[in-house]
Amino acid sequence: MKLKKVLSVITCTTLLFTAFSPLMSAYAAGETDYTIVNPYDCVDWDKWDYYKANLHTHSVASDGDLSITDMVELYYSLDYDILAMTDHGVINYGWNKPRQTNGIFNYFRKADPMSDEDYLRITTGSDRNGRGMIDITRGIEMNMAVMTKTHVNGYFTDYGQAVWGNENDYRSSVAAVDRYGGFTVLNHVGDWVNSNNFPERSHQDFYISYFANIFKDYKSCLGMEIINNTDSVTRADRALWDELLQVVIPTGRNIIVFADDDSEYVSDVGRSFEYFLLPENTEENVKQAMQVGNFFACSKFQKYTDGTPGFEGNGEVPLVSNIKVDQKDNTIELTLDSRRDCSSVKWIADGKVISTDTKIDLNDYEDQLGCYIRFELMGEGGVTYSQAFELRYDGREAKEKDIPEMPWLFTGPLGDKFTRLIQSHSFGIIQFLVEKIANLLGII
Repeated sequence: MKLKKVLSVITCTTLLFTAFSPLMSAYAAGETDYTIVNPYDCVDWDKWDYYKANLHTHSVASDGDLSITDMVELYYSLDYDILAMTDHGVINYGWNKPRQTNGIFNYFRKADPMSDEDYLRITTGSDRNGRGMIDITRGIEMNMAVMTKTHVNGYFTDYGQAVWGNENDYRSSVAAVDRYGGFTVLNHVGDWVNSNNFPERSHQDFYISYFANIFKDYKSCLGMEIINNTDSVTRADRALWDELLQVVIPTGRNIIVFADDDSEYVSDVGRSFEYFLLPENTEENVKQAMQVGNFFACSKFQKYTDGTPGFEGNGEVPLVSNIKVDQKDNTIELTLDSRRDCSSVKWIADGKVISTDTKIDLNDYEDQLGCYIRFELMGEGGVTYSQAFELRYDGREAKEKDIPEMPWLFTGPLGDKFTRLIQSHSFGIIQFLVEKIANLLGII
């Protein structure tokens, strides 16, 4: 009799465990209900197409080696769909429009516009089966005469023509475009931070605070380059982007990222680029996408900060043919473009790789998630970076980070004086010479 009771208790316990095991598994996996802010939500994957772009381009109008016509023709011959000319201190009002150059800053060279005939041929694609390459007008690279490389691209703006700019200063150009109208993107910030030589700087409070406050204060500053050309000076900029996302997203905005050639020579062309997802290739659609983020930052190059040999792709970069976000199940699923090689998928949160599958269930990684997630694709042709997906959920505030405080030297009346000093051209020249001497001595 006692044996029957014992067996009965064991049987009931087993049945109860079996019945509740799905609930226990669900609890173990996490129960947070996420709202996934998908930057690609507007995309109609069945109807929209990819369009290849370069948004950072130079010519003889500044420090480039090619004429405006030759540079545009080169991108056109390589099947690009979108091109922005962004010469230093020179606004592009159209490839076929005259432009005002800046004497010594373009070595006093002539910068003849493209002919109207060639402009029409290229923008309509009359010799490319009707697939034209559009001209992104009113582009410029600002801070044209600074030694410290604090360059800012302006788009759809009338500000910056012949303006010298300040040393060690990204903010002033961003603020000016915000007043005049248009958008800005911070260029190759690692060049100024010198994180190529000192990658730990991408994690230092000073740089995080400096850039985060620019993004917080100016919504018209869309984002930053995370790859420039062969990635030599930007190799630590993805790490900085991850740091910035953690403190900027809680302020109510995302940081859109770009990858561009910054081309001056023939050899620069085709290294880093964007792939836009658009219903039609028009300037207005590109302008909208730059604000929303329905595009990918891509490169044939990836450099590392830990001494690992860099990567150079050969072929087409990997892309996706669909991104499915399931708000109910808290999942994001990628469909890879099977026509392009993709050997690696990485999901990244707070700067750390948390998954390598094409589908991620956020509830499986709750303890590793903050306010965003993003993905990277690697294939034989190069690397592709998604925009960040913001994650909203109850309890996020407890995980959020504040923007670090700036050091006391940069605050108050004394800080204003010190800032004016380091932004002066004389300080920039001294800084440049000191860095060159340090390079010669092998110090950096």
